[in-house]
Amino acid sequence: MKKLLLPIMLGALLTGCNETTTVNNNGDFTAQQKAQIEQIASQYIINHPEVLVKASKTLQQQQMQAQQNDAKQAVIANADQLLKDKTTPFIGPKDAKVNVIEFFDYQCMYCSKIADVVKQLEAKNPDVKFIFKETPIFASRWEASKYAADMGNWIYQQKGGATYAKYHNAVFATGKDEGKLTKQDINTIATSVGVDVSKFNVNNTFMNNFELFSKLGFQGTPALIVMPSNNITEDNIHIINGYNPDALAKAISDVKASTK
Repeated sequence: MKKLLLPIMLGALLTGCNETTTVNNNGDFTAQQKAQIEQIASQYIINHPEVLVKASKTLQQQQMQAQQNDAKQAVIANADQLLKDKTTPFIGPKDAKVNVIEFFDYQCMYCSKIADVVKQLEAKNPDVKFIFKETPIFASRWEASKYAADMGNWIYQQKGGATYAKYHNAVFATGKDEGKLTKQDINTIATSVGVDVSKFNVNNTFMNNFELFSKLGFQGTPALIVMPSNNITEDNIHIINGYNPDALAKAISDVKASTK
């Protein structure tokens, strides 16, 4: 009933005017009519502030949907860089039909939380390719953020995906995020997976990931994309921002179903 009140009031105001005074010569409401409409609308909003709350939520949903649509278009435009970059670590079949791409930072609290979820999903979905985009967004705050990202990419180039996976999982398993991780922690883990850290040089191997991260409109980590390898459309791209295990698991299931 409340939803109909304002239109009814405005309708009553307008129909109460005779035909010669409803609009001026330009087809607009008169100044007096505009003032009356504004007064009624203002008073209605004052009496029913929930209207503004609902309008704000609707606008927010529309903005989020628009951002998702833009991001999906960007995913399609940058599909090769997302799926076929030879410098990016991955776990799983090279020719998988379904892919999970994660942009992450080892010092990000929510990346740390989602890491174990991703590990479990890897075990449950051996036919899915998991691609890891080292994106140390906290590099300017914590040196270990940048150091760990470079080390991860270097280990992948030296030893391949299996060794990278051991390093990646071991770093998150320390539980040291938000500035707690140290270079010594990283070196110890790298040594434990069989690389000679004395040969390692920090060389900003993640800069392309930053550029791609920006193109996709992402603003924080973790940011995950679930998508097929072929016949990519907006409908079969799923973007999960932040820690949302249920959405990630469902996205994998949905994309797998769409490729059968």
